[in-house]
Amino acid sequence: MKRLHLCLAVAVATAACAARTTPSAAPAPARTAAAAPGEPTALRYVAGTGRYRYESATHVEQDMMGQVTATDVSIGALFSVAVAEAEGNLGVAITVDSLAISAPMGAPSAADIAAARGKTLRLVVSPQGRAISMTPPDSAGAAIQQITMGLRYFLPPLPPAALAAGTTWTDTTSTTTPSAGIPVTVRMTRQHVVAGWEDHSGTRALHITSTSSYTVTGSGEAQGQSLELSGGGQSSTDAYVSAGGVYLGSTVNDSALVNANVVSAGLVVPVRRRTHSTFSRLP
Repeated sequence: MKRLHLCLAVAVATAACAARTTPSAAPAPARTAAAAPGEPTALRYVAGTGRYRYESATHVEQDMMGQVTATDVSIGALFSVAVAEAEGNLGVAITVDSLAISAPMGAPSAADIAAARGKTLRLVVSPQGRAISMTPPDSAGAAIQQITMGLRYFLPPLPPAALAAGTTWTDTTSTTTPSAGIPVTVRMTRQHVVAGWEDHSGTRALHITSTSSYTVTGSGEAQGQSLELSGGGQSSTDAYVSAGGVYLGSTVNDSALVNANVVSAGLVVPVRRRTHSTFSRLP
């Protein structure tokens, strides 16, 4: 059962990643407030290039028969991002420049991590950041595929209407993604709020906050064990976009409780996970 621990941790961490969800419904109508004088009344992403640093720290606790086992996983990466006009939408190419993963066991090998460098994920998004399609990198290990697929929602959504503080809109999402060999389905409801215009690292930026709640389900076999996953979680995001339509960075806090039913053993294992992650645009 020792090897099962990492499998569950990976499955929960992957399932809880809001970036992998796919919109299943159009955004609900926005509620708006009056715009302040001198502030932009519309915003869209623009073509350009940039580099971003990604950092995440995940703490997982697994309770098996009264014994709690804790695992900490950290990921650090640098990405080069190119945004280009694409027939009324935007094409986004995200290339892995460097990648580091720290985990007590089961982390990708040095060769797998080295092979990830130079891999490119390609997205097509609307000018407001709504994902339309994704082409993942090929010839990459499973763990690296999961990390890059988590970038599907690299660009945070922009308001579908006014930009004034207090503007709100919602969306619902659903996706099924393989994680450690188990198809995991995440269904999520997100509410977005325009917090207002403020300075972010010396740049005037629109501050958008998002809160999410989601459910997690999945079943399959991992390392010879038949597993059923069920549970859910919550996340909160603070994202910043410049007045010129450039994504400046974001902070995400996410927590989940997923129960893993080890069918063959008649054992239910609660797995709790907390993740703090950041994206930062480099000068």
